[in-house]
Amino acid sequence: MTSTQASSHYHFNHGTVDHKKGEHVIGTIHTNTIEGFWSLFERQLAGQHHWVSIKHLQRYLDEFSYRFNRRNDEGAFTETVRRLAGFKPIPFARLTGAENF
Repeated sequence: MTSTQASSHYHFNHGTVDHKKGEHVIGTIHTNTIEGFWSLFERQLAGQHHWVSIKHLQRYLDEFSYRFNRRNDEGAFTETVRRLAGFKPIPFARLTGAENF
């Protein structure tokens, strides 16, 4: 599936800019987000994994895109741990016994 097909399938607006024509931003259409995504992904590969195989590249991309899409979600870590553990999170006050005070 191409990015254009994916954007229409998931009901995203797809726009383009032509850097050769000197276009960098047209309204809200720009390449900053995708360039930032690839920059962070490359830094992850170099800093955390050091080397990846083509065989598993899609898995690395899936994991990174999952984390990238939730980078501003303060409850993402708790939600991930809750799903892995299979139970509801314990409130901090209950965990530390502070609710009795």
